[in-house]
Amino acid sequence: MRRPARTLVLACAVLALPACAQLPAVTAPAATGRAPVPLVVQPAQAARIAEAATAPLEVAGDPAATDLDALAQRVTGPELDLRRAAATIAAAGATPPAAGADTLEAISSVLPRQEGWPRWFLTVTEPGADSKPSLVVLRSPAPREPYRVWATPSLLPGASLPTTGAPADGAAVVPADEDTNLPMSPAAVAERYADVLLNGDGSEFAGQFATDAYRRGVLTSAEEQARALEGAGGTFSQERVLLDDSVLAVRTRDGGALVVAGYRSSVTAAGPAGGLPGQLQAAAAALAGREDATSVTTVVEEVVVFAVPPGQGQTSVVAVQSGPVSIEAS
Repeated sequence: MRRPARTLVLACAVLALPACAQLPAVTAPAATGRAPVPLVVQPAQAARIAEAATAPLEVAGDPAATDLDALAQRVTGPELDLRRAAATIAAAGATPPAAGADTLEAISSVLPRQEGWPRWFLTVTEPGADSKPSLVVLRSPAPREPYRVWATPSLLPGASLPTTGAPADGAAVVPADEDTNLPMSPAAVAERYADVLLNGDGSEFAGQFATDAYRRGVLTSAEEQARALEGAGGTFSQERVLLDDSVLAVRTRDGGALVVAGYRSSVTAAGPAGGLPGQLQAAAAALAGREDATSVTTVVEEVVVFAVPPGQGQTSVVAVQSGPVSIEAS
């Protein structure tokens, strides 16, 4: 008897992020007798850089018409990978998931105080048509290299960024391995949250993070796919690694930290041995270059922004960007 074809679902958590996300407060620091470390850029310069760097993204509003060569001149990292994937999906006539922020007009900046390179800073945008304020993370690897947009994560429901210094005052950089007055270092924040996304409440680090909408969505999607595939005799597996040099952090006014981390996750869904190929959803088929498969590995890139409290307490996820960048099917 012919068995019905199965549908292999592209693993992507879709989050509705309402307008209740709050923008960060900024305050001036107390005076000290020491000369401060210089800002990576001055506030007016940051505004000009952000406007120039985000201009290609404004033009790339229609993924199907995106000039990827032009985009690569001012966009890099996860942002470029996600935009390329969206363009591939759109070119095939399918509807791509949202690749990043829909409005890039900056209303404030977080400017690290730092000497040497690589350098980075971020801007906070006006809420767009989707009512979500976003962050624009800009990075420069060397003195003669321009700042490029590396990510545009959006605030999660009800989330607010921790208070940072006013743009002109800047914020001290927190090294990835520093845990002074923090419950854990920025590197540990990034690594432990990855473990929580993979293992849920079974992770030994689960209690160190406040629950959040992204975490719930990722875990629910994984549980549902694993249950469906394993119930039909198939298999489901996943892994998550940090992107190289992706952990960035600055001190907040209360002595805590604002941490940015990038991940690449790989999710493999395979039907039972000897089973019929399943039909792929349109977006997955566009990235895979085929319409059916018995095994699908979806690679997703994620950028997560954390608010780390001073002293002890739970770390919170405040903003996320996530989407598929490639699919291998057989």
